[in-house]
Amino acid sequence: MDMNVRMMIMRGKLLIFLLVLILSFTGCTTQKTGVNQKKVDREQIRKKKLAQKKYENALKRHHRMQTKETRARMKQTKKESKNATPIRP
Repeated sequence: MDMNVRMMIMRGKLLIFLLVLILSFTGCTTQKTGVNQKKVDREQIRKKKLAQKKYENALKRHHRMQTKETRARMKQTKKESKNATPIRP
């Protein structure tokens, strides 16, 4: 009987040790995933900003290439579209 109790205690300790080991391992991988996700998010934000800047530069370059009359018409069209577009909630 005494031997059976010792075996049960040893199994219990082994089970607890394995559970702690597994939980600590999953906790580390979750944290690492979070850090990697932050890096990916920062990279996506940086790429969006870069793309927006390139678009704005291309638009400015396009406007500079136009004649004075064409720029004036483009400006007028932009104002008219802004006024004609309904406000979205």
